[in-house]
Amino acid sequence: MKKIFAPLLIATLISLSGKAQTQTLTIQVTNVKDAEGHVRVAIYNSEKDYMKKHLMVKSAKAAKGTVELVIDNLPAGTYGISVMHDANSNEKMDSNMIGMPKEGFGFSNNAKGTFGPPSYEKTKFDFTASTQISIAMTYL
Repeated sequence: MKKIFAPLLIATLISLSGKAQTQTLTIQVTNVKDAEGHVRVAIYNSEKDYMKKHLMVKSAKAAKGTVELVIDNLPAGTYGISVMHDANSNEKMDSNMIGMPKEGFGFSNNAKGTFGPPSYEKTKFDFTASTQISIAMTYL
């Protein structure tokens, strides 16, 4: 019995150690102006892809005040997040004639940009365990 149990235990431990640990990221989006449209969160995992090619997108119906989005099964890693209040639900950031956003926006670490979005360096954070972050919306 012991001769069978030990190899089985070792094989089980090896197979479990190879699986990526995933956790839950809860994003509290605060300062949402109204309940029009949706709040959309885009998650990026590299500077090269930041604001170009997201890893994933999650959206929720907008609500005045705070909107909570939950990302389940997110592997540990370094991420940057952008948020927009897509008031007309057209899945893009609307801007005026000179390129200023007409809809609300925000970034992880509540990072601010100058004449455009903040850098990935300013928005990135290490995600190693289930956690909750807060991102405040900005409206121009």
